[in-house]
Amino acid sequence: MSLSERALEILDQYNKTEDVIETTKKFVYEMLGPTPDRGDMLYRYEHSIRVAENGRMIAIAENLPVTDTVVACLLHDVGYRECGDDWRIHPQVSADIAAEYLARIGYDPDMAKEIVQGIGRHNLTDTLPEDMSVFQTTIRDSDDIDRFDIIRIAMAMGSSVHEKTNVEIIESCQKQIDIARWYMTLPRGTKTAKDMMDKELTQRIELLEQIIAQAKKGFE
Repeated sequence: MSLSERALEILDQYNKTEDVIETTKKFVYEMLGPTPDRGDMLYRYEHSIRVAENGRMIAIAENLPVTDTVVACLLHDVGYRECGDDWRIHPQVSADIAAEYLARIGYDPDMAKEIVQGIGRHNLTDTLPEDMSVFQTTIRDSDDIDRFDIIRIAMAMGSSVHEKTNVEIIESCQKQIDIARWYMTLPRGTKTAKDMMDKELTQRIELLEQIIAQAKKGFE
C-alpha cells in the first residue's frame, strides 16, 4: 500500500539511532497520534507498551532476541490510525509502516523482514502458516495475552452486565466464557506464552462464572 502524507512526514524524522527501543516508542506514539478527539489511540499506545513487556518476558524465558521482540511488539499496531474505520486491515498497514521505519533506521534487513512478516500475521488465530516462526508467533501471543488481561476482563465484565437483566447477563457472560475457552485451545509459540495466556484466561473464566452464579442467585 502507499503510505499517507502524514505517515511519510513522520517517517522523514527518523534515521539511525543508538536507542532503538525508546526511539520506536516515540515513533509509535507519533504514528498513533493520541488527541482529545482520538483517546482510543492513547489506549492503543498503552496497549502496545504492555504487549512489548509481554514480549520481553517471553523472549527472556525462551532465549529469543529480546530487543528485536520488543521492537516488533511495539510496532504491531503502529498503523491503526491510518486504517480509518476498517480496523481489520491494521496488521498489513502496520507491517507496511514498520518495514519503512526499520529500513530508515538501518535495522538488520533479515530481522526486519522477520518482524514485518510477524506483524502482518499477528491477528491470526487457529490457522497459522507452516512457516510462521516462533519469533513471529511470539508477537501474536504477546498481543493476545494483553487482550485478555485484567484490564480487558474489566471491560468484558462491564459490557456483560451494564443495565442487563439476569438472563441477558448469563447469556453475555457465557459467550465470553466460550470465547476464552476457545482461545485456550489455540497453538502458542512457546510454553511461556501458553502459561501466561492460560493464566489470564483462567482468571477471566473464574470471574465470569462468579457473575453468572450471582445472577442466578435466588432464581433457581
